[in-house]
Parts: sequence; C-alpha cells; structure tokens
Amino acid sequence: MTSAQWQQSTLHGGGFITGILQNLNQPEILYARADVAGVFKSVDGGKTWAAKNHGMTDCHQHDVRSFALSPHDPNLMFRGSGSVRGHNCFGTIHRSIDGGESWTPICREVDFYGNGETRQYGEVIQIDPHRPDVVIAGGYSAGLWMSRDTGEHWNYLGLKDERIACVCFHPARTSVIFVGTIGKFDLDPVFVAQQYDYVRPNPPRLYRSCDDGATWEVMCEGVDMGELAFDPALPDTIYAACLRDGVMKSTDGGRTWQAHLFSKYPVGSITVDPHNPMRLYAAAETFPNFDPDVPPIGVYTSDDGGESWRLVRWHTDADIRNYPAYMTLEYAGWAISKIRVDARKANRLYISNWYGVSISEDSGCTWDANHFAGMENICIENMGAHPTQPGTVFMVMADHAPKISTDAGQTFTAFPRPTVDQPQPDSTAVVASRFDPEVVLYGIKGSGGCSIVRSKRDGSDPQIVMQRFAAADTEAGRLAFQSRAAGVSVQALAEDPFHPGKFYAYLDGILAAGAGIYHTLDWGEHWERLANPFPPSIQRVPHQREWIENELLSVVVAQTKNVCGTNQLMCVDPHQPDTLYVGEWTEGIFRSMDGGQHWENVGAALPLRRDRASVLNVIHSDDQQAGVLYAGFIREGLWRSRDYGASWEKLYPKEDSIFNATSVAVSGGLIAIGCEPLYWSPCRSAVIISRDGGDTWEDTSDPDLGAIRWKTVVFDADRDNLYAGSCGNSAFCLRLHT
Repeated sequence: MTSAQWQQSTLHGGGFITGILQNLNQPEILYARADVAGVFKSVDGGKTWAAKNHGMTDCHQHDVRSFALSPHDPNLMFRGSGSVRGHNCFGTIHRSIDGGESWTPICREVDFYGNGETRQYGEVIQIDPHRPDVVIAGGYSAGLWMSRDTGEHWNYLGLKDERIACVCFHPARTSVIFVGTIGKFDLDPVFVAQQYDYVRPNPPRLYRSCDDGATWEVMCEGVDMGELAFDPALPDTIYAACLRDGVMKSTDGGRTWQAHLFSKYPVGSITVDPHNPMRLYAAAETFPNFDPDVPPIGVYTSDDGGESWRLVRWHTDADIRNYPAYMTLEYAGWAISKIRVDARKANRLYISNWYGVSISEDSGCTWDANHFAGMENICIENMGAHPTQPGTVFMVMADHAPKISTDAGQTFTAFPRPTVDQPQPDSTAVVASRFDPEVVLYGIKGSGGCSIVRSKRDGSDPQIVMQRFAAADTEAGRLAFQSRAAGVSVQALAEDPFHPGKFYAYLDGILAAGAGIYHTLDWGEHWERLANPFPPSIQRVPHQREWIENELLSVVVAQTKNVCGTNQLMCVDPHQPDTLYVGEWTEGIFRSMDGGQHWENVGAALPLRRDRASVLNVIHSDDQQAGVLYAGFIREGLWRSRDYGASWEKLYPKEDSIFNATSVAVSGGLIAIGCEPLYWSPCRSAVIISRDGGDTWEDTSDPDLGAIRWKTVVFDADRDNLYAGSCGNSAFCLRLHT
C-alpha cells in the first residue's frame, strides 16, 4: 500500500533521552537521542519533537548511543547505534547530509551499546572543530576510529576493549584528542546482567593523544569520567563529570585533578555556559527513592570556574509545570542525562532524562516539560480495542499504568496507579468487556509479583482483584531488573464471549509459584486455577525464559519482561462455548473444549524449534469464521488452521523466508501482521494487511519510521481503523476506509 498514511498518537514515544545537540546557526533547531527510539528533532526550541529515523533498517539502529552535529555544516550529522546479543557487541554509524531528515549507513566497524550502562554519558562521536572532514568514533569494545573523509573510510586508532564513555577533540589545539573510559561496574547490576559483558583490561582512565591517535598517554587513572568540558578561554583547563567522584577540574591539561563537587548520586553531565565561561552547570543522576537528603532535581551551578558549587534550587511542586499527571516532582529530576545552556539565551537551560527534554527559562529555578510533546517514554507491550465502542483503544506498556484513547488513537490519557507501593508499575495485558462497556481488566507487574486490576473504562475506581507474589527467579545468572524477574506475570487476559462476568487469565512464570491458567465467574471477585495445560517437563513458562525474554525479544539484553510481548498467547473461541487456546513459546498450542478442565496439544504440526528463534508469539481466533485459528511465529511467519487447530497451513510468507509475525489482528477476511526486526531473526520492520483472507497482501510500511519495533496490532470495533503499537515509538493508527 504505497499510499498508507499512518497517524501517530500525540504521545509519539521516546525512551530514555540521553543526549541533546543544538544547531548554533539556527538555535531553535535541537536534536535529542534516545536509547530505543532513535533521533528526535525540534524546530521550535525544544517545545515539540519528531522522530527522524528514515534510513534505519536493523533492530539495533534505534538504540542510539551517540550523535554529532558538524560545527562547519549544520546539515551534516553522524549517529552511532548498537546493541549486545549473544555476548556480541555490534553497531552502525549513519550519516545525514540534510539535518537528520534521512540517514545512510557508512560504517559497521565500531560497536555501540545504545541501551546499555554507558548510554547517558558523553558523546563518543565528534567532528573535529578545526578540520571539517575529520570524525572520530569510540566503541563499547572496538576502540577508537577516525575518518578523514567525512565518514567514507575509517581507520582504527587503538584502545580496543576499553569501555569508552566520551571522546573529545581539544577545542583550541589541532590533533589533540581526549578519551575517557569507564572501568568495572562495582555496584550491583542496575541495567544489564554482568554475564553479558566481559572484564575490561584496564581501570578507568583518561587518555590523551597529541598526534591524531597515533600514540596515547594515560593522563589520569582510577576515575570514571562520564563527560568532559573545556574552558574556552584557558586551553589547559578541563572539567569532568566523574560519576562516583562528582565534578573534577584540571588546570594542567588533564595531568592532575581536584574534586570540587560531590553528590550522593553520580554526576554524569557538565557544561560550560557559552555566554559566561566562568559559569558551569552539572547534573546528578538521582533516582526517585524519595530520599530526604537528595534534592528532587539535582542541578548544580558554579560561578567561579568550577571552584565552588551550589544547588540551583531545592525544587518544590510549584517549580515544575506541564509534566504528565503521573509524574511527581521526584520523577521530573530522575536520571538526568544531559544539561545544556541555550546558545542564544543565557538563562535558558535544557535537561534530558528518562522521560524527555525539559526547559528552564530562569537558569534552572523552574522547569517546563511542554508535556514532552513528541518524545514521551512509551514502550508499548499491547493494545486492545474496546469490543463495542469504536474509537476506544487501550494500551499497556513498560514503566506505566495503562492508557486509554477515545478519539481513535489520537490522544491517550493515563489510568491512575492502583497502589501507592507500586509507584511505577509495568502494565502487561488489558481487556475490555463486551457485556458491560464500563469494565476493564488489566495486569500490572511491580516488585515481587503481579496483580490483576479491575477499573472503569476511563481508569477510575481501580481495584486489585488478584495478586500473586513469588520469590525472584533463581535461574542461572544475575538478572538486571529483579522486579521484572519475579516469579509470575500477567501474560494475557480474555473475556468469555458466552458468559457475562467470566474472564480468563494466563499468568506466566514459575508454575509452582502460581503461574498457570485461571478463570473468574464474577467479574474478577474470585479466581480459580484451572488444570495445567503443560506437560510435566515444563516447570515455568516461558519454558526457555532465559532465551526468549532475556535474549531474543527483550529491549535490553537480560532486562526480563520489558516489552517482550504480552496478551497474545491465549484466546477464547468466539464460536464454540468453553473452547480456549493457550500457547507456550516453544512447546505448542494447547486447546481445551471444556472450559480449561482438560487440554490437548494441537500444535504438533507447527514449526516449533525449527530454529532456535522459531518461537510461537501469538494465537488468535477469527471472530467471523468458525474454527479458524491463527498462529504467529518469530522467524516462521503466520500460520492458519481452519479446523480448530487440528491441521495447519502456512499463510504468510508463502516462500521459506524469515518473517517475524510479532502480532496479528484478524476479523473475517481482514488480517494484519506486525513485524519487528530482531537480531536473531533479521527481517524488515513492517505492518502488512490482507483484505481477502490472505490471498493478497498490502505493505503499509512508511520508510520515515525507520526500523520500528512493532509489538502489537489490533482492529477497531467497526474495522475502520488499525491500531499499531511499538517499542519506543509509541502508537499509530491507519484508517482502512477513506
């Protein structure tokens, strides 16, 4: 479908915003980079943003670790993206010659970890301020590389196996390069399980080369340097945001350092005010643990060249405005990754953090989020359309409670959080009732377990109707987010179409800890566990959790249950009472025809285990045709049964090519498949549609969206709209009838 016009929700998407650049020739143009959603551009001084990912094709290319804007040509940009899978670091450098509107891959020699532990530190790509054709790029393990022809060719300069945190050309001295590295992470793994990394050969260091990288000398050792800044008037004066050591200053070109600011939390960003070189700003990466000794927004300033520092302000609720309703003051200052001073207005500051970019017009005293227009942190797990109310659609996602749209996906509002002890839950599955339009059930996952919540259609009156808690998983390896590694999670929720008040719930996790299939006959007031559909050899679902949730589908390797697919492995047959299907990623599809009392495996003919990546991802009954059942696979595409699962045929693609049927929407002859690119199952990002039961297919892909990770597709109740949700780039709607 060459004329497909996807309309993006006003939420847009983003992820963790880890960097900010400003066009000095046109200061109203800014750029931001994100860990899962690519590069964003603003043309109105940072008030609104739009993603710029045209040219991205691979799974890792929206995981941006660094970018650079040429000081010689405001249309020339570079971006470095990458990830880690199978203990392998990899990446791509792209170049843009039109101000980020489109990108071309130019190098795959340098690896980056765009969603890893160093993502919020200094830039590792920089263009020489003296020579417009010279570019350097520092990898996560591949060392430092240089191009002397604007990115056409690259040469290795050393420092292989160092974890590079920042690279800088000296602003006043030609051929002088500084590289800051990070050593061993001593703290408990916050983001990436340590077994996916490797022991670095050296402690953290600051390196300097005075001959374009031909030789290197160690200027400083034992200090993790996240970002460097140079005094424009004093060539030997350098400032460093040193993570565990606060802000340090050198007045001899980096040979010796003195500490001048200590923070309880890491200081990851520092900048010199371009209007006054004696004024500096630094930002700490605070965590919203409501510590009374930690300022809510950790922004500090110095007026004497970094010799002394003060907190800009101990902010209160009155100091922040235009933030989403679910964000308290502590979240406004959580995980600040960058602080920058506007090139045109001395009192205007920008900070980027977990949610987006905020602006201050009074040197940091007050902050305005501008509703994070265009870049809010939205990584969608699943979307569900209301079965009787066209235009009403719900979404669930990592780090958020559910959201609802009543205007066909144009705008979304958040459900209130159901409990105070889960300030930032993941929401994992959602279903609205056809019998009572005001009833919605959804799953949430917080520390220690999961809950099923019943609320009204607008999210009001949330009531927890089921809770299951279990000890953290004890499988081999230390997992990154222990809250997401807990024993149970709500995989799917479904309403019985024949019995008002009857719902089914599929909890994945450790079976002995409460995972399995449940039903309620009274709108969730009471739940009964049904017979176990799985063979005795399966002790937990997913059966191969380490592979499926931590490696194959996860956003960050080892970040368990973070946008790895939910609400897709259970469906209730709409034509035959008491018939339901449950899928297990690697073992098959299990059918019950007596309401969950007895089960049989009807998936033996499906391509399970044909390849390690050949895992079942979605099952879906056709609401218009009796007996028609669909099964979507990673790698193996879409399969169909016309006899309640007794036999199967491959529907798309007909040829034996790789295609990831991440999500499927079906209604009679109308079928949609969402496909995400994956490292272990490489294929293009796409949403394809058939209007004739799979005989012909239309490609609705928009190249401007890049390598978007589609996680969910669903038709509206009247089949006029197709909704699609993504990991990082939010929600979209395609009008099917114009």
